[in-house]
This record gives sequence, C-alpha cells and structure tokens, in this order.
Amino acid sequence: MKQNLKIAAFVTAFIALAITGCQKELSSLNTTPATDIQALTAQTESENNAVEVLYNDASGEMTATNEGIAFDYLVTAEDFDATANSMGANSSSTSNLVNHSFMRCLKDLKLDTAQVRKIRMALRDYNDCKTSAIHRARAIHAKLVAKYKDLAAEQARLLKDGKITKAEYQARIERLRHAFEKELRELQLKDKVNEALKDCHAKFLRHLNGILTDRQWKAFVDCYKK
Repeated sequence: MKQNLKIAAFVTAFIALAITGCQKELSSLNTTPATDIQALTAQTESENNAVEVLYNDASGEMTATNEGIAFDYLVTAEDFDATANSMGANSSSTSNLVNHSFMRCLKDLKLDTAQVRKIRMALRDYNDCKTSAIHRARAIHAKLVAKYKDLAAEQARLLKDGKITKAEYQARIERLRHAFEKELRELQLKDKVNEALKDCHAKFLRHLNGILTDRQWKAFVDCYKK
C-alpha cells in the first residue's frame, strides 16, 4: 500500500512538472510582435539613458560615448550596405557599430535579395525619421563639452597653482563628470530627444517585422535581447 502511494505521489509530481514546463513553453511562444517591439525599444532606451562620460586629462575634455546616443539609434542604411555582402551563416564584422547595435542580429538571418532591398529602404526611412533628433542630441552634447572643458580647466589651474591637491583635483573632476551625465540626460529629456528616437526606432522595428519571416523575427529578437 505504501509502495503504491509512493508511486502515485511520484507520478503526480512528474505530471505537475510537465504541465509547468508546457505552460512556460507556451508562454514564450505566445509573445507577439507588439510585445517584442515594446521590449526591444525599452532595452535600447535603457541603453541610451545609461550614458558614460569620459574625461581626457590630456585634452581637458569630457565627452559621452557616441555623443550620448545609443548605437541602435545611429544605424544607417550605409552601415547595412557595408555588411550586406557578408551576410549569411557564420558571417562576422569588426565594425564597432555593427557589433554593438541590432545590426549584428541581421547578419546571420540568411536574407534574400528582396528582403535586403526592403530593409535598406526601411533603414533610409528610419534615418529620415531620426535626423532631427540626432542633430539636436549632438548639439546638446557639443555645448556641454565646451561648458565642462572650461570647468575642468579651472580645476587644472587650481592644481597647477597649488591651491588644491591631486586628490582634490581628481575628486572634483569626478563630480564634474557625474554632473555632465546628469545634465545631458536632463537636456535630452527636456528637448524630447529620447522620445523622438524611441518612436523612430519602434517604427523601424514594425517595418522590419513585416519584412522578416516568423522564424527570422524570432531569431532577431532572441539575438537582440542577449
């Protein structure tokens, strides 16, 4: 009797695990292009907000990586054309932008000629959509570079004159670097740069979804989320 109860308990537990596994699998299969696009745009927006500002002690300049613009927002049709000929299984590229943007996820999809042409057109539309926002983002960055170069130069003069120590100088430069990051994000938000770039990005992804097959889209999304 006890043996039968043990067997019944084991079978019940096994069935429960199987059902749970099936539910998880169905859940992953039930994602829609709309939810995929929402997740991908949120990911790029997060990367765009996680700007890194570096200070060059030799030049006295503080600059944000890519002028404070995420790689995904900088992709152009020209970048796609530069890698289109090498697309296919096991293809690779040494391009920094390709390797750090969604472009890397297009390389191994085995796109046919019609798809390549349509994606090129979608990227041109994407570029037209975001041109104004990119221009505003770069203008904001340029003004901050000039502003903080003067602030950093003042600290360098104080150090040279012996009015502050090396440790104090480094601490002040670090505070300036963080202030640059904060002000850059605030100015981009105020000018609605991030909102414009995110909208253009979502529009491009919707176009791309209509070009790729279901299998290609899934592979693209899986790659993008890594």
